[in-house]
Amino acid sequence: MTGDLHGNTGHALALLRVALRQECDRLFVLGDFGAWEHIAAGRRYFDVVNRAARKCRVQVYFLDGNHDKSSLLHGMYGAEPDDEGFLVCRKNIRYAPRGLRWTWEGTRFAAFGGAYSVDKQWRLAHEASQERTARRRRQFGSARHPVTAETLWFPEEEMTDDECDALLADDTPVDVLLTHDKPRGSDPDWNRKNLPECLPNQDRIQRVVRTLRPDLLLHGHLHYRYTDSVDRGDGATTRVEGLGADPAGSALPDYRSADSWLVLPLPYAAESAARDLAV
Repeated sequence: MTGDLHGNTGHALALLRVALRQECDRLFVLGDFGAWEHIAAGRRYFDVVNRAARKCRVQVYFLDGNHDKSSLLHGMYGAEPDDEGFLVCRKNIRYAPRGLRWTWEGTRFAAFGGAYSVDKQWRLAHEASQERTARRRRQFGSARHPVTAETLWFPEEEMTDDECDALLADDTPVDVLLTHDKPRGSDPDWNRKNLPECLPNQDRIQRVVRTLRPDLLLHGHLHYRYTDSVDRGDGATTRVEGLGADPAGSALPDYRSADSWLVLPLPYAAESAARDLAV
């Protein structure tokens, strides 16, 4: 399990080597994978990671973060999911749509991607600047009409209330919940994504916790490694593991690559998790 990659090829390849050393045949990215196939660099990134994963004999999975263009993933790959419901982006790279449930080695999983972008206004301003530049060039004879809207900020970044309602129509419990955003109830020591605009999506994740009652929740987004627990509404608690990100996406001076990943032994057993969750 790993936190945000942000399209960082070097970090992705390093984590594949970690998976190989740890004898893991799966690598699951908890959002902000770098799903930017609307640009050439994004397509190359998918291809490079896919080749490395094939060489390592590791299957890469990811859920969508706020900086992944999930609408394009559905448009390109949504017609033919695999037998577990994952969208096949490359032979060794698969995407978990919001609300997907599956079972690995007797452990029940669910994935709920999405979050609010605290840099939304900067991204929109940069898109607008790109559009102004393109218009000026056309005035001087350029025939190029580059797409500038929805290239840095994606309207589908957050789960909507209606989407959450539909996804939770089945309230069958799961063992492990994988998300991009944190649940509202967790309280990390460092959190720069606690603006009022961030809270509605965190409330939705908290609602997912109380509905599906997982023993464990793993998430990214904060770029910070921490462990906590939250009330899940049935007298028990859910253990929360927040994972760090790639080096370029991390603002803390004492960055450690090991904070960006952990090994999840399967089948998962809550009573032995404190001992078995290895970093």
